[in-house]
Amino acid sequence: MKGEVTQREGHFEKAPFPLLEGVEFETCLKINNESGEVIRGKDFLELKNVKKATLYLVSNSSYYFDEYSKQNQLDLESIGTKDFDDLKKEHLKDYQNLYNRLDFQLTDNSMDELSTDRRIERIKNGAVDLGLEALLFKYGRYLLIASSRVGTNPANLQGLWNEHINAPWNADYHLNINLQMNYWLADVTNLGELNQPLFDYTDRLVENGKVTAKENFGCGGSFLPHATDLWAHAWLRGPRPQWGLSMGAGGWMMQHYWEHYKFTNDINFLKDRTFPVLHEVAKFYSDWIIEDPRDGTLISVPSTSPENLFINDKGTPVASCLGSAMDQQVITEVFDNYIETCEILQLESSFLEKIKKQRKQLRPGFVLGKTGRILEWDREYVEREPGHRHMSHLYGFHPGNDVSIDKTPKIFNAVKETLDYRLANGGAGTGWSRAWLINCSARLLNGQMAHDHIQLLFKKSISNNLFDMHPPFQIDGNFGYTAGITEMLLQSHEENTLRILPALPPLWETGHIKGLKARGGLTVDLYWSNNRLEKVLIQSKFKSNFTLIDRDKRIAVEIEEGDTFVYEPVAGKK
Repeated sequence: MKGEVTQREGHFEKAPFPLLEGVEFETCLKINNESGEVIRGKDFLELKNVKKATLYLVSNSSYYFDEYSKQNQLDLESIGTKDFDDLKKEHLKDYQNLYNRLDFQLTDNSMDELSTDRRIERIKNGAVDLGLEALLFKYGRYLLIASSRVGTNPANLQGLWNEHINAPWNADYHLNINLQMNYWLADVTNLGELNQPLFDYTDRLVENGKVTAKENFGCGGSFLPHATDLWAHAWLRGPRPQWGLSMGAGGWMMQHYWEHYKFTNDINFLKDRTFPVLHEVAKFYSDWIIEDPRDGTLISVPSTSPENLFINDKGTPVASCLGSAMDQQVITEVFDNYIETCEILQLESSFLEKIKKQRKQLRPGFVLGKTGRILEWDREYVEREPGHRHMSHLYGFHPGNDVSIDKTPKIFNAVKETLDYRLANGGAGTGWSRAWLINCSARLLNGQMAHDHIQLLFKKSISNNLFDMHPPFQIDGNFGYTAGITEMLLQSHEENTLRILPALPPLWETGHIKGLKARGGLTVDLYWSNNRLEKVLIQSKFKSNFTLIDRDKRIAVEIEEGDTFVYEPVAGKK
């Protein structure tokens, strides 16, 4: 871009430098009418004596097509002879092929006859509406299906529903949680191929980030910024360091490649898509970290905790430190996943040996303070905003998988203390932050806590059309909510472990969900009644061995490729 346009008091002002180029677009309308005539005026169309008319609207831009006008004509030719019913049938077939893979029902649908605005108002007045909770889950899947398809760009801050010329936050991509949250639901809700735009876009970003890594930081590999746009630029931007200087974006994006591999066991995806970008990001972090003169550990410097500040010993609010919790957790995850990827692909190199050595020397990402909470920065500083909306220092807990009640109980309990403190000081003020807390509550195996945040999300952050409000509208809260529901019902992030109904709220007494995906190529159907598991069916794409956890029961499961495992604890059947 050569310039930008800003909105001031209802009109638009030009930036102090000229906007010389940009995206061109064209929108075309065709009308097929029965009887009567269509009269074209200077700035209107009149349908005179027309009994029935079908309007065909197509739009293309120079971003996707050099000859976008020609593409419009091709689009009109392909649909302009089809009637409405035929087009609708094609759309429904395409849409339902994705949407119908999963079915979620909570048995209370008693409020379905009421309008959405009245149902939300009832919740604000203290009611519980399980049917609307299930509907919002389904809505999240609908929004992703509509926003992220093969050949498109990934879902941005408003998905397809930005109504502004000058959009909030430019309707762009923020990589310190927002873009990632948009895709938390993809694999687990049986929409794995909708990740494709995210991977295609990130591949471009990684390529551009090689220049930034070299020229801005003197590092190898690739650097990804905390915010970027449709053109996948990779430079730092932001008026203040707490917003602009975020070093964890690259590693966080790599998590999505790794998790997609874990869900699919697709070795070709790991080799051809994951390893090339993971290698570049690992190279950057390998060059970026330095030895801490205070204790000899390797740390990220300078380092921030996205959008948050602490008070230094001079009483000044500052953003940067020597190795924030998030940076250390992200880099640890990147190194661990890189090492495991090389093992799976049977790759050996001097760089791999370097990563193994550096991994042992990394400063731990989870360090407890005197109060028993997780430290957000490198030392125990006074927090400027104890109830901050970001919970970046818990990255390794969620969306990472370094913490569990079985393997790291001390850290697990410290996470709960940390979240309790955040909330006691007014945390989760935005919709997406509340959605994050639903996910974290589920990981804490606390169904009541998760449901409390569901209620608060509806009370404070859901508009009458079910859009999540930051405010204003920001779609990541919708996607994060849907992901949070799946975490409440099924968890597979612990190695070779499947937790069934790990955070079922007491009010979700009876229900089912069919078609959930779990890591390792598993498809899971769950049925429950009286707040207890009634039946689970697990289909496996591969030969699989794992531990199924149902409350205090642990069942060793072996499934052959293509087989289905059935477990009915109430009837004593297996």
